[in-house]
Amino acid sequence: MEMTNAQRLILSNQYYLMSQMDPDNAKKYQRLQTIVERGYELQMIELNKDFGCITDAECREIIEFMEMYHAMQESNRMLSESERKEVDQRRLTFLGFDIASEAQQVNYVRFLIESEGLYPQFDKGEHHFNSQMPMLDKYRRMLTAWKNCPRQYHLCATELSQIFNA
Repeated sequence: MEMTNAQRLILSNQYYLMSQMDPDNAKKYQRLQTIVERGYELQMIELNKDFGCITDAECREIIEFMEMYHAMQESNRMLSESERKEVDQRRLTFLGFDIASEAQQVNYVRFLIESEGLYPQFDKGEHHFNSQMPMLDKYRRMLTAWKNCPRQYHLCATELSQIFNA
């Protein structure tokens, strides 16, 4: 993270104020203040993860994943009772992404649901869209399978299974 001395001074002062306002996390803010003041570049990389960036294409891809899950859930509702028994209902839940390796994606999903009000039917569960395992590659395979279906918003039980197993 490239910062001018003035920017480092401003950020250092912010961390100082945060340590005074939030005594429970004072040590964390004091550590960050020291890193910024002294310009420890290796540790400053930590700050980048808090200020990450998701490109337009990445945002659209995440929305496509969520739309795919919405379509699968709606398709499932339209199935007959006997067809619904063929579908693993647990797999219709959008799990989100892995906070350890896909933090930006987790935070974007949380933003879309909490701030933007999109997909209110998605259950955030106790992990709040932290799947606790990497999901990006799996969702990409599923998306390819979903896009190959002729009626993406009216899927049969077989198509749902094909998407799950992609």
